[in-house]
This record gives sequence, structure tokens and C-alpha cells, in this order.
Amino acid sequence: MSKKILRQKYFISRELRISIALIILWSLLVTAFFTYVAKELAEKIGHGTPLFIIVMLGYVLIVVVLTLLFSHRLIGPFERLNTEMRLIRSGDYHRRLNVRKNDDIYIRSFIKEVNMILEEYERDMQYKKELIKYIDSDLMSIISLIEEGEASKDKFRERVLAFHKKLKLSAEKP
Repeated sequence: MSKKILRQKYFISRELRISIALIILWSLLVTAFFTYVAKELAEKIGHGTPLFIIVMLGYVLIVVVLTLLFSHRLIGPFERLNTEMRLIRSGDYHRRLNVRKNDDIYIRSFIKEVNMILEEYERDMQYKKELIKYIDSDLMSIISLIEEGEASKDKFRERVLAFHKKLKLSAEKP
């Protein structure tokens, strides 16, 4: 009896790991640069309250700027994508989601997958429209036969069975 080995994935997505690594890298580089500037500034103005205030304001500024920058890159595209999804839901099935060059790599990967789903959905919707048109013409033919009133039971049965056969064949062709 073979033993089944389960492998866990600790790192889910390469794109997400790259995005997070870039955020951390930029944060560390900016902080290191500011620390160097603060050290040089301390040598010029000396230690004390003014230096403390300057250093704290510098770190607060770094946190605010990096938060705005990275949240804009990661979260910003979703509002635009949300608008595009509403347009698609309203019937514009040819539309695809677009990403900008500056959008995060993880978001671009996600949008690629969503666009593949949208292509399948568009094919399904086109098939549905064609099927409805196909069914509608045969049903109208059966209705006209009923309205004539002169059709025999066998002719009516034959038309309904032909319609049933067409439905079965069309269901096998997705």
C-alpha cells in the first residue's frame, strides 16, 4: 500500500510574492536612505528635540507616501475594473478588462484569468442566443401547425419529435 504524500503550498502565487517583495524592498531602501540623511543631519544640528521632531516627521512622511503609493498600485485598479465589470454585466460581452503598465503584476495576472473567463462567458452567451433563435423558429412552425387546425395527430407528433431530435443534437454541440 503506497503512502500518499501531501504537499502544502506555502507560497501561493509568484506574482504576489514579487509584489510584496518589491514593497518591502522599496520600504527598506527609502528608510535606509532617510536614516543616513538623519545621521548626517544629527552631526550638523546636534542631538535634541529639533532632530527628534525632524526624524519623526521624516518617518511619518515616508510611511504616508509609501502607503499612498502602494495602495494606489494595488487597490487603485479595482474601482476601474469594477466599472468595466458593470458594463459587461449590462450586456457588453465583447468588453475585456484592461490593466495599465503601472498596475501591480499580481493584478495583471488576475485580470488575465478574468478575461479568459469572460471569453468563455461570451461564447456561452452567443451559443444561448443562437439556441434561442433556433428553438424559436421551430416552435413558431409548431404553433402555425396548431393554428391551421387541419394537421393530423401524426403530422403534429412528427413535427414535435423532429424538434426534440434537434434539441438533443444542439445540446451535444457546446
